[in-house]
Amino acid sequence: MGSLINPEVQGTEWETRVDDLEDDILLMPSPAPELEVGTPAVGAQIAIAWNRPPHRYRVRTEMVGTIGERWRLRILGEPEPVTRRTFFRGGGGEAALLRHEEDTQWQVASVHDISEAALRCAVDELQFVEGDPIHARVTLGDGHFEVSGTVLLTREADKPTEETAEVVILYTLSESQAQQVRRYLLEWQLAERRRASADDD
Repeated sequence: MGSLINPEVQGTEWETRVDDLEDDILLMPSPAPELEVGTPAVGAQIAIAWNRPPHRYRVRTEMVGTIGERWRLRILGEPEPVTRRTFFRGGGGEAALLRHEEDTQWQVASVHDISEAALRCAVDELQFVEGDPIHARVTLGDGHFEVSGTVLLTREADKPTEETAEVVILYTLSESQAQQVRRYLLEWQLAERRRASADDD
């Protein structure tokens, strides 16, 4: 017990722990109130993801009911590997530094969005080509992480009005780095919701 999992309900994903697991019934804590996630109806399906390095897995569950401040879920089917495309992307505007693996000169970049598997950012001058081994240092709130990856694609500015080019980088994070990114994106998601709610008022 105590394994870290990432439930997802109504587009919100958060990190929690397994309280109990017996046969196909999983017990986990209810989400924190600040997540603003309502309790699903009995029978509603909930995706549960977790990391088992070097892979990430996902399984479907359905709501059975609640026991106090805990949700009781029934596991449906077998776990399936998660592809890179399913990682949540968010953020934007964070500072980043990029360099070739064999280089010592950093290039300043600005994040367009980030996930546990990839980074998309803007650069003033395109110094990379697809397939380049690359090192990235990304600032997330009060912290940062560094990772080595590979350039997936690049795009020159399409229009004279566009001042920047684009670089997309694929990487594999350590578990601690993945948790850091997930926490940051959750905070970003909550901040975006609060901002949207304030705009509607």
